[in-house]
Amino acid sequence: MSATGTVDVRAVIDRNPLGRFQLAALFACLLCIVVDGLEVTVAGFLATQLKADWGVTTAQLAPAVTSGLAGLGLGSFVAGPLGDRFGRRTVIAWSIAVFAAATLLTALTTGVLAFSLLRLVTGLGLGASMPNVAALVTETVPTRRRRTTVAIIWAGFPAGAAIGALAIPFVVAGAGWRTAIVLCGLVGVAILVVVLVRLPESPRFLANSGRDHERLVRFCTRIEPGSAHSGTVFARETTARTRAYPIALLLKRPLRTGTLTLWLGYMAVMFTVYLTNTWLPYLFTAAGFSTGEISLLTTLLQVGGVIGCAVIGLLQERTGPHRTLVLTSILGAAMALLIAVSPRSTLLLAVLIFVLGMCTNSISTGYTVISTTFYPTTIRSTGTSWTAGMSRAGAVAGGGAGTALASIGLGFQQVFLLLLVPIAIGALCMVVKGRVYRDRVPVPHSPALLGDGPAPLTTTKEG
Repeated sequence: MSATGTVDVRAVIDRNPLGRFQLAALFACLLCIVVDGLEVTVAGFLATQLKADWGVTTAQLAPAVTSGLAGLGLGSFVAGPLGDRFGRRTVIAWSIAVFAAATLLTALTTGVLAFSLLRLVTGLGLGASMPNVAALVTETVPTRRRRTTVAIIWAGFPAGAAIGALAIPFVVAGAGWRTAIVLCGLVGVAILVVVLVRLPESPRFLANSGRDHERLVRFCTRIEPGSAHSGTVFARETTARTRAYPIALLLKRPLRTGTLTLWLGYMAVMFTVYLTNTWLPYLFTAAGFSTGEISLLTTLLQVGGVIGCAVIGLLQERTGPHRTLVLTSILGAAMALLIAVSPRSTLLLAVLIFVLGMCTNSISTGYTVISTTFYPTTIRSTGTSWTAGMSRAGAVAGGGAGTALASIGLGFQQVFLLLLVPIAIGALCMVVKGRVYRDRVPVPHSPALLGDGPAPLTTTKEG
């Protein structure tokens, strides 16, 4: 196809199937999410040995667990505006580099303070990468595949956590916690190499920013030979230039209600995910389960998450994004209740935890899917990152709550009973957002987006 006049890069992407070039980029994105899931499981499996090595209590060890989660939140807040300004790939590469370096340095620490500070930096790196990965994936694949593709990529989170649940307890038992940390750092280095070699910049970002024209030409011709050349002019979105600060745009009409429900609901969901992912190994240890049983149960939590994340996008396409998350929340609440009241049986717990993991992790992915398709390209990284950043506040609260609950001696049954509250909050937020937007995304008129006053709620089909 000959490229003449103005070319819309989105149209080029939409009229072609996913090719090897895009699949290689998606694989690099998947690895970035896998390492996040792997890192989340580390602290939970290290807690018992760190307490013994350093002679500290559970309460004194709390900063070592929660600092990484705090870093994830801070990284998410900062990375969005940076990604919208400097590019998704640039921020992702620097983020993974920071994560790898800080993780390797963590293996040299000898106390809670240094460990906690480096975990904070590690979290900053991972927190900065995830929202930009989400934005890049959304802007690289055909519109009709956005929801399903984002969900599949986000299945890397529980997949990484499952790998950690299988490997880390035995590495710690056989070679010590420092070796486990070093291995995580080396994984980060390997993923950085893949990102630098295989990950392209977002074509939508390149078109809107007017940067690296030749790189965008190469991107288009890799997808559709002859679709662009050196003289091609690429179309920009009409809202490419804004006078308002990008974060302020998230709270302007007609985005405000969607933004607030995404923030609160995602916080509640991540409270659940991180409380279970971070403290489940410790709670099961305190309950007297063996290392093999703990590894099995925590692995099944994540394996269920992989399956749930892989199918949630398809379910959202068929059932509606908001309705799917509400129904999944109801199922997850039922599983948490059954775990709380059921007799102690490894087999029964395995089944219930598998289904719970399928629900909670897929709900988290579903929120990411909705946030990536809710905001326009020019503020997508900002919108996605601030949604992720707010969710990390829930993650920090989940980690902190786990510390408090473990300190006062609550068993895992009581903890699962308490999970009914955040699960219900997350479901309620999706009910509200679904009723307001009817599974459609708002399209602000230019005056409202530019900060010149309110605009009516016009919509277009989400995805």
